[in-house]
Amino acid sequence: MFKNLFIISCAVLAVSSLPYYAQDISAFLSTQAGLEEATAERPMAAAPAQPVPARPVAHYATGARAASIPLSKDGHFAADFHINGRSVRGMIDTGATYVAINRSTARHLGIGVSKSDFKHQVRTANGLADAALVTIDRIEVGSVSVAGVEAFVLDDEALSTTLIGMSFMSKLQSYRMANNKLELVN
Repeated sequence: MFKNLFIISCAVLAVSSLPYYAQDISAFLSTQAGLEEATAERPMAAAPAQPVPARPVAHYATGARAASIPLSKDGHFAADFHINGRSVRGMIDTGATYVAINRSTARHLGIGVSKSDFKHQVRTANGLADAALVTIDRIEVGSVSVAGVEAFVLDDEALSTTLIGMSFMSKLQSYRMANNKLELVN
C-alpha cells in the first residue's frame, strides 16, 4: 500500500515539474539557435540602437536566480540595473571596492547627500575625489536582486558613469565569465 502511494507521489511530482524544465529547455534551445545564427556567415549588420539588456535566467531546481550580461563592443560588461526601483545604466567593475554613483544619479534614485557627508577620499581613474558613503536599498539586474548594498557618491566631475563594484558582486552566490557573457547568480 505504502509502496504504491510512494510511486504515485513520485509520478505526480515528476509530471508537475515538467513545465518548469520545459521553460529552461526552451530558453536553452533559443540561446543555442541564436549562437548558431551568430556564427553563420552573413554580411555585417549595423550595431543595434538599443543596448542589449541583461537576460534573466531562472534555475528552478535550485531556486537560484541569475542574469547574463553580454560583453559590449568596448570590452566591458554593462547593463540596465534597477537601483531602488529606478533604471540606471551601470558597468561591472570588479576592481572597485564599492558601487559608485555620481550626485546626479543619487538625486535620480532619491538618495540625499549633503556636503558634510563627503568624509571619505577615494582614488579614481581621474585621481583623488571626495565621496559620501551611503547604503542602497536594492540593486537588481535581470532576476538577480541584492539588498543593502554600500555605495560611494562622488561629484559628477569625478564620475561620469555608474560602477557596479564588489559591494554588490560579493553578495552574489557566484559570478563567472563564459562565451563573452558574465553570468551572475544569487
